Amino acid sequence: MPMTTRSSPVAKYHRVEVMLAERIRSGAYPDGALPAERVLALEFGVARVTVRHALRRLEDQGLVTRHERRGTAAVTAERGATRRLLREHVDQFLDRGRADQRKVLRFGSVEASAVVAEALGITAGEPVLRVVRLRSRAGSPLTYTESFIPRQLAHVLDRARLSRQPLIKALEEGGVKVGGAQQSVRAERCPAHIAAALSVPEHEPVLRLERVVSDEAGKPVQLLLGWYRADCFEIRMEISRAEDRTRVWVHTR
Repeated sequence: MPMTTRSSPVAKYHRVEVMLAERIRSGAYPDGALPAERVLALEFGVARVTVRHALRRLEDQGLVTRHERRGTAAVTAERGATRRLLREHVDQFLDRGRADQRKVLRFGSVEASAVVAEALGITAGEPVLRVVRLRSRAGSPLTYTESFIPRQLAHVLDRARLSRQPLIKALEEGGVKVGGAQQSVRAERCPAHIAAALSVPEHEPVLRLERVVSDEAGKPVQLLLGWYRADCFEIRMEISRAEDRTRVWVHTR
């Protein structure tokens, strides 16, 4: 039924969102496929941009998946549970939302080295934002991290904010939709200047992390190099034959 209540304070896209969510939860789309945006716009009597906005919000809630050529599909309860599990896994994998203290040691533009440029998919020498931070708990240093952010995203970050919250969260609040990351972990001797910051002896073994975070389109948004005190962290795994249920993360002791 077309929407004719122009005086309603509720945004049109929200009405479409609510009605489609009710249909999805009630199993109105047994084959999973939702009608095309054009069909939904005619049904609800709204512009296609309004339908598109509603579908984006449903996607954020994990109720639909959207593909440029295949259209929009409803997510079943089982798939929804898997998506929530993956989201929790990614949040833990990215060390998001911790209450530890953060101190910003460096914050400014630098030229991307060849290593940084390759990781971010940019040209060597191109300006990037470099952020160096020390994370501590109860006054005891835990990690020393060096992050590189593409210059087009630098405007969403500021030094004061990064002393209060995780960098990933700051990027998300700036409009970046994080899709996932690739990370490697190895043991190495701690460089002298980092050992001093971490309050460990020079050449003490530490966990060395290298992580490239990408948005939902697969475009790199952060290169993180991290040195984690080996006496404070360990690598944990949950291994399962069930699809998408194997997890690996760095755990604080």
